[in-house]
Amino acid sequence: MPANINDINSASSSSGPPESNPVLTAYESYVRDTPLVTRYVLNSVVISYFMSFFVDPTFALANIPFFTLFRFQLYRIVTSPLVCSSILNLFFAFMGFMNHGVKLEQSMGSALFGALFFTLTILTNLLFLIVSILLYGLTNNEGYLAGVSVGVWTVLLSIIAVECAQAPPSSKRKLFFLEIPVLYYPLVLLVLCSLFAGFRLAYCLGVAVGYLQGFGKLDRWKVKVETARKWESERGCLRGFYSRAGYISVSSASGPNAWAEGSGGGGNNGNSSQGPGAVRSPSDPGASAKPSFPSSGGQSLGGGSKRGLLSRGSKSPKTKEERAALLERAAERRRQQRDEEGDSAV
Repeated sequence: MPANINDINSASSSSGPPESNPVLTAYESYVRDTPLVTRYVLNSVVISYFMSFFVDPTFALANIPFFTLFRFQLYRIVTSPLVCSSILNLFFAFMGFMNHGVKLEQSMGSALFGALFFTLTILTNLLFLIVSILLYGLTNNEGYLAGVSVGVWTVLLSIIAVECAQAPPSSKRKLFFLEIPVLYYPLVLLVLCSLFAGFRLAYCLGVAVGYLQGFGKLDRWKVKVETARKWESERGCLRGFYSRAGYISVSSASGPNAWAEGSGGGGNNGNSSQGPGAVRSPSDPGASAKPSFPSSGGQSLGGGSKRGLLSRGSKSPKTKEERAALLERAAERRRQQRDEEGDSAV
């Protein structure tokens, strides 16, 4: 009989729900918390990295003047930031894009952020082609035709420059232990990238294009909000993406609140905390954020204040007269309490 009970217990335990797959759970969280355009860009970068084990995506998709112009492979102007062939570049791409890309998409909406991403990409690559051709014409050095504009950091530096150009001039951003004026923050990042990865013309041009965009010099190529709304309408070109997880419509974009700590970007249903479009707002390692606490309604837990959690707000008596008066009032209250108890008993 006990053996049968053990068999029943083992059968019931085996018939319980299976344990969740941590990899699947992490991916579902990534899909739920990352806006649509940012997720698509990062997914493309990851796929490109795994493709590098079999073929060279740089040779096929990067913006190389010789192939882009003389072979008329114009698609390279768009595909170049989606190429990644190094695990180190992949790591830093995720670290950088999950902060700056997510916040900017939350503030603008997925349609406008996607338009900005490809605008910065195309303008940077066109400028790279023009400069390379000019240098080739001046020096007759064919090495300039073999130059490469590749990697998501080309656009990421532009996005950071757009953010910093539109930030208050007096604000600062923290990089490691240094506080840098926000206007020069992209230049410091550019110097660090040059120190670790070597000088790259595309990175410099990306920062320049980002500054121009941030200061409004490229507004003629900026997509208007009304145009984005038409794209998101029932007959628009983005109607197939509107209901997908992480898509942030123009009407539900959070604007400057995307940089507020703890804020979330709105989804396509206008709800910032639920639904398929709900996204988080991760902390910005480049910004010197201070913790936010309620301004009222709380009490100190002790420490530097003399009025701790159990304090009633009265100061402790210091002199003998004050202590004697306090004891006398306490004795008077006790006598009154005994008299009231005696009256009630009677």
